Amino acid sequence: MFDRWVIQPMAPVPARTIRPRWHLLAIFAVSVTLRLLAVAYYPEVPTNDPADYHRLAESVVAGHGYAYKPGKPTAFRVCGYPLFLAATYGVTGPDWLAAERVQAILGGCTVLLVVALAWLVVGEREAILAGYIASVYPALVWLPHVLLSENLSVFLQLAALCGAALLLRQPRANRALALGALLGLNLLTRGGSLFMAALLLVGVASTAGERPFGRRGLRLAALAVLSMLLTLTPWIVRNYSAFHHFVPIATEDGITLYISYWPVRVGDKPIWGNVPGTEDPVVAEAYRAETEVGMSRHLRGVALGRLRKDPAHALKLVPIKLLNLLVPLDWEIIPHRARAGRSVNYGYIALCVPALFGAWVLQRRQVPHQWVLWVPPASVLLLACAFYGSPRFRLPAEPALIIFAASGLLLWWDHASRLSRAAVPVGFSSTGRQARRIAEVVPPEG
Repeated sequence: MFDRWVIQPMAPVPARTIRPRWHLLAIFAVSVTLRLLAVAYYPEVPTNDPADYHRLAESVVAGHGYAYKPGKPTAFRVCGYPLFLAATYGVTGPDWLAAERVQAILGGCTVLLVVALAWLVVGEREAILAGYIASVYPALVWLPHVLLSENLSVFLQLAALCGAALLLRQPRANRALALGALLGLNLLTRGGSLFMAALLLVGVASTAGERPFGRRGLRLAALAVLSMLLTLTPWIVRNYSAFHHFVPIATEDGITLYISYWPVRVGDKPIWGNVPGTEDPVVAEAYRAETEVGMSRHLRGVALGRLRKDPAHALKLVPIKLLNLLVPLDWEIIPHRARAGRSVNYGYIALCVPALFGAWVLQRRQVPHQWVLWVPPASVLLLACAFYGSPRFRLPAEPALIIFAASGLLLWWDHASRLSRAAVPVGFSSTGRQARRIAEVVPPEG
């Protein structure tokens, strides 16, 4: 019985009851207003990663090129987000607070892309509800008040997912090329999105044709790959010119891989994301390399060599990496007290149960092309297992969770509406029968 309730279509809604234009305006207005308020009342002075991005953007605006110091080019971080900041600074001057305000507006556009993705894959009502949830979702509301690459990366990821959904609806070469360009731009913004790009391209190859991995699907996937590589080419050429080595994405892969399996520890607790200093002999040896490319190669070689000798070491770390990824805490985006060091993500906690239910509902209903929504969560899990997990790294998957939750909540609402409508006539008929019985027993007056 419960299975039939889930599989049957949702209650039809008259077209006039949903006015998409006004809903979209309201969603965008609420989204931008809340994000601007977050930036105004809790501005975050750039430190650590945000300070790096700010310094690189300043260097570009000052005419010193993509470098931490004049005359010393770098490829430690991919260029997309610092160039986005540089474009902002070119208009406003090197003002990180102005950049955060621009990110607040970009955050509103990101919410609209959540609506677009849900509309393309699930439906109109789910899209509108997902938009309202995303507009007030804490992690997305607070994200613009810090200079983190996720501000741009989540926007580009959602644009790529929408591009994939459009490509699956109408398999055309121009849409495949657009998808590849968006994937390339996202890779230039956040190197970890490589997992998402790979899964999405495999999905396109397997579902865009008449049969899995048919000629049409493979051709469209190949066009997307070609477009993605062309988007990356200027960055690759620049890196070869600067370092005389092939650097497709960034030179931070070596240190990231090393600290993913041999992180800094406080007591017995691993602290992922912190870079060890010269107290670690492997890092001290890497610092002796002449270039950052040599440093990255040394650290990558040591990490891979150790993992080949002891593969079980990687498996032992998977449970704690996943725990770090899924824990409902935040220490990088949502504000917290200085002494606490972290805050509770209540929005994520509230989202989990309806998201799991909604994902199950979509699976049972066999919604076409719903696999597109599973790509971000799957890629985030792969990234956490291969490197390490954190609530910040979970953020690219949370728009998909919002869409799943909207689907689950609407199903609950429709079922409750059906029950309430069914209860009314039953109640009236029961009351009528009781009144007739009383009239038969009680004799008339007089």
